[in-house]
Amino acid sequence: MVQADEGMSLDIQKEIGIARAKQLGFEYRLWNEGGRSSNHEEIDKRPVLSQLFNEIKTGAVKHLFVYDQSRLSRNDHVSSIFRVECNKQGVTLYNKEGKYDLGNPHDQFLKQILDAVGQFDNAQRAERTRLGKLARIRQGFWMGGPPAYGYDLVDRKLVINESEAKWVRFIFEQYANKVPLMDVKIELDANGVTPRRKKGTWAMGSLQALLRNTHYIGYWDFKDHKSGEEIRVECPRILSTELWSKVQATKEDHLSKRNSTNAVKHFYMLKNVLRCGHCGTWLSGVKNPKQPSKSHYYCPKKERQWAKESIPEAEKWQRGRACAMTRSLNIDATDELVWNTVIDVISKSRSFREQTKVEILGTDYASQAGSEQEIKAANLKIRQLKRTLEKTFEALTKVETERLMERLSATQYSAVRANIDREKLAIEVEIEQLTAKVEGVGQDRRWFKWLDNFQRKIGTFKTFTPEGVPNFV
Repeated sequence: MVQADEGMSLDIQKEIGIARAKQLGFEYRLWNEGGRSSNHEEIDKRPVLSQLFNEIKTGAVKHLFVYDQSRLSRNDHVSSIFRVECNKQGVTLYNKEGKYDLGNPHDQFLKQILDAVGQFDNAQRAERTRLGKLARIRQGFWMGGPPAYGYDLVDRKLVINESEAKWVRFIFEQYANKVPLMDVKIELDANGVTPRRKKGTWAMGSLQALLRNTHYIGYWDFKDHKSGEEIRVECPRILSTELWSKVQATKEDHLSKRNSTNAVKHFYMLKNVLRCGHCGTWLSGVKNPKQPSKSHYYCPKKERQWAKESIPEAEKWQRGRACAMTRSLNIDATDELVWNTVIDVISKSRSFREQTKVEILGTDYASQAGSEQEIKAANLKIRQLKRTLEKTFEALTKVETERLMERLSATQYSAVRANIDREKLAIEVEIEQLTAKVEGVGQDRRWFKWLDNFQRKIGTFKTFTPEGVPNFV
């Protein structure tokens, strides 16, 4: 059994072990763990050691040489397991010092002492390494993996990579100016800007993480998990404090809007469901309890632009400035029409029928019903992927435009187009796989006489309150 050690190469350990086997007249076999640590890991995390242990248990190993007894393990638990099993199977242990008889109380006691010394020595070495690392970090040296996007390493310290730093500034400036992150991604892809760790296009998660990275305002924090100490390390800044603060405020604003449950005076059944057919804005609602005929859904784009934009008084109501939709929808009539349509669709829905079968017929059918949750999750993922695919097509269009206007060279165009095509293909393949999965569920299901119960259930939907409708849908 050999393992890399300070001052003693694997080859030397192997030569000593082979020489000892020949000296004793034994055939030999080698178990080589390379540079794997013997300190922390259990047997099941060390495949070579696990293989050796299994062969000891079967009685296939009777004589075992290790250069140092700590090569088996400095982990006290693992060492004890090996000691018990070797003693049980009558295995004779050899190391560079000589022979150990684990059935002999004297040798057993000596080995326990050496195990403890080896474990202490390893702990001391690990502590020196930890303290050395902390000292280097305090001096501003980078001790992690690849540096953050926008930086390079020179003599183990962070320096700004200007070709990447300009895009870091671009991302922050766009987000600070309320540009959606997906549009920022499209712009990066169209310009052939690739992320650091992954060749291809940017992921939304990577951009969100970049917006939180404090390296760009001149520092990063390191936490020593053993002591709990946090060390703040300075590094070259790429952004101004003003821009960073503006972006963080924008992020907090987005988060609060997403998480807030704004107090409203009236409930609208179709809130966040209806869009304007002219401009795509979500419709708003106005209710007049005393005069239901004057309660309506309408497009709010014009009034929102009036509030948000600095528009001269004389131009505020000019035609063409906002959405061309001037009509509205009566709330009661629209809610009734939409809900009746939903009930009609549900009554003809195969997936809803399958779900109802499980509820009505219970365990007799449940084993054949498949996982409705899996179907729901797959359909949600398909919708998300289709939206991403639409954005990918937008990126392709933008790249084609850049090429036609000769803003991209043929080489740049080919590289960017290849990246976007790969992303597009991966999305299309995943959509096809999920669609096949959804369509395949339930093909072998048998039919039952359950229509009377199903129709009664459909009838109960007509008694839903407006507040209960969105939860059901």
